[in-house]
Amino acid sequence: MVAKRIIPCLDVKDGQVVKGIHFEGLREVGDAVGMGVRYAREGADELVYLDISATQEGRSTFVDLVREIARGIDIPFTVGGGISSIDHAARLLDAGADKISLNSSAIADPSLITRIASQYGSQFVVVAIDARTIPAGSGNWRCTTHGGKVQTNHELFSWAHEAQERGAGEILFTSMDHDGTCKGYACEVYARLHEELKIPVIASGGAGNIADIVEVLTSGQADAALAASIFHYGQISIPELKKALAEAGVNVRPHLTLPNTMDFNDFDLCKNEGGLLPAIIQDARTRKVLMLGYMNREAFEKSAAEGLVTFYSRTRGCLWTKGETSGNFLHIKKMYKDCDSDTLLVEAIPDGPTCHRGTLSCFDTPDSEGFLGELAEVIRGRHEQMPEGSYTTKLFIKGVKTIAKKVGEEAAEAVIEAVDGNRDRFIYETGDLLYHLLVLMEQMGVSLADVEGELALRHR
Repeated sequence: MVAKRIIPCLDVKDGQVVKGIHFEGLREVGDAVGMGVRYAREGADELVYLDISATQEGRSTFVDLVREIARGIDIPFTVGGGISSIDHAARLLDAGADKISLNSSAIADPSLITRIASQYGSQFVVVAIDARTIPAGSGNWRCTTHGGKVQTNHELFSWAHEAQERGAGEILFTSMDHDGTCKGYACEVYARLHEELKIPVIASGGAGNIADIVEVLTSGQADAALAASIFHYGQISIPELKKALAEAGVNVRPHLTLPNTMDFNDFDLCKNEGGLLPAIIQDARTRKVLMLGYMNREAFEKSAAEGLVTFYSRTRGCLWTKGETSGNFLHIKKMYKDCDSDTLLVEAIPDGPTCHRGTLSCFDTPDSEGFLGELAEVIRGRHEQMPEGSYTTKLFIKGVKTIAKKVGEEAAEAVIEAVDGNRDRFIYETGDLLYHLLVLMEQMGVSLADVEGELALRHR
């Protein structure tokens, strides 16, 4: 059974996340990039960014924001708002978006769905539908455009069918009657869409509590639940929601990848000081060892439940979550027992320096990746800062297709020099190839450690 997805929605205006009721009375609730990073680390399956003023104000969704988001998160995200051409879609996808969402522009020109799906594939195209009942509560659902401000003659279900036929990969339906009210989803509508359509349906508009989300994913039969207010205002955390959904029998992706049998009782702690469990923390991306701490049962269970590394302080005699004072939390990705079941290995992503000295790691170890590792760090810095005049910056601006093309060209040059027996030229061209490959890896969010890990899995 395909797991149901939890998707925080971030309505964006001028780079800030905003929230209102029926798209009115908007209030700023946070930074678009920072909130996305937080949700990704809390266990969200995907994110949706909607530039809610782009169509209304005649602007295209800004590519710079998408690029910043792509640098910060490691989960899929969809971007919508003001996408009116294949070129607009291409710029967003090249900047790092995983999917694009069409709404007003698709109703104005339905062939846009077909053209983008034909060029990039249906999996990249989400058709967002905002609709309300006319008159209110009548069951006669009519689609709106321009952030809900313009009424159309399109009927919800017929338009959803047309979008599917034209190549949409998913439908994101928002009930304008329910949006922002926190009174529950329009479950009967999602049940009908699920029954009539072959593509996934994302439910949006009205989530007020965990029970609402359980209902729309079960009786509403939606494939994913999208919500905003309950996440933005801290009413429900994503780990808490996923735990409750699993207990309700809803198939969701767990926040952590833990062996099904892992339990604190499984560890042999009789030889350990005070019966505490040593926990080695390792960067999940680079595999660099960050620190060593100790956990008692409560710290272990809190870490597993909340997804943040929590230790037992032997000096203070209490629990402490790493980062609770510095802000440099350790977001858990996986946890493992060692062969003797007396030590825990935690793979985590750090928010910043782990050591109190301000260094990434508490251990002073040399970089095992040598100069390639140093070069990868320089390229990562270029990606984060995008300095003007830098060739690397220009490559990132042009996007993945251009970078991939350069990798292909440099590989061909290296092969030619090898076949011709030109050793010095082969070294030169291989240098160009490795540089461009590292740029492509950075664009794809792949580290040298990721590649090493893949090679290690193949080694026999």
